[in-house]
Amino acid sequence: MGMYAQYLMVSDETLTKMKTLNNKDLMIKIDELTNGDSEIYDIDKLWDGLHFLLTGASASKPIESNPLSEAITGVRTFLNDENADFISYICINELSIISSVLKTVDIEKLKNDFDPQKFHQANIYPDIWQYEEEDDLLEELLDHFDGLKEFYAQAAHEKKNIIVGIF
Repeated sequence: MGMYAQYLMVSDETLTKMKTLNNKDLMIKIDELTNGDSEIYDIDKLWDGLHFLLTGASASKPIESNPLSEAITGVRTFLNDENADFISYICINELSIISSVLKTVDIEKLKNDFDPQKFHQANIYPDIWQYEEEDDLLEELLDHFDGLKEFYAQAAHEKKNIIVGIF
């Protein structure tokens, strides 16, 4: 089993209620949302790899006030248990900034800078960077980047917040 990242769109009302929950009830609510009608984007195990591709750093140390880092890890933390789950959120006003920055990312630069050996040396999760085909890894990372960018643009358009869950 590994650590997966999911991104959920939620209303202001839902986010406000979630902020009052204890850790156990927060996890129950996340489970309800992921199994309900909420819009979800699942980045699978490549959250740390995408963070590294965009920022040059591991998501285990989010970069404060960096919209590319915040796109992967969220802005504010609900729950950060080093032994288990990481749950954070992005408010509507922050989401519009993050979405705008994602649209300006130079894909050609990402392609040219991609070096799986650097991911391996930086211990980026998961430990696949020296075993998988380089072109396949890059394609998968860029597909997730495009998917997350579209998801955030949709959420910004619909005036929704984002819950980030890495568990």
